[in-house]
Amino acid sequence: MIPERNPYNNWKGNGTTTTFDFDFYIEDETQLAVYLTNSEGVQTLLTHGTDYSINELQNENGSYITFPLASSSYGVLGEDEIISL
Repeated sequence: MIPERNPYNNWKGNGTTTTFDFDFYIEDETQLAVYLTNSEGVQTLLTHGTDYSINELQNENGSYITFPLASSSYGVLGEDEIISL
């Protein structure tokens, strides 16, 4: 039997990209955790609606998030940073 695993995606920043895809189903925003890993390796849980938005829920093929939002205290993901969904 294969154990159930939570899907995830990681992206390394490039200083310009602000949308990040995910290819798995989520029913609502509570089923998605988004983390920012800074250049020092410190990981921070981001806040939905403040730091990022989710484009579409309940899509079997996934969707994407937009990060950062204007209300976020974080800037565009730098080359030495990682975002994880």
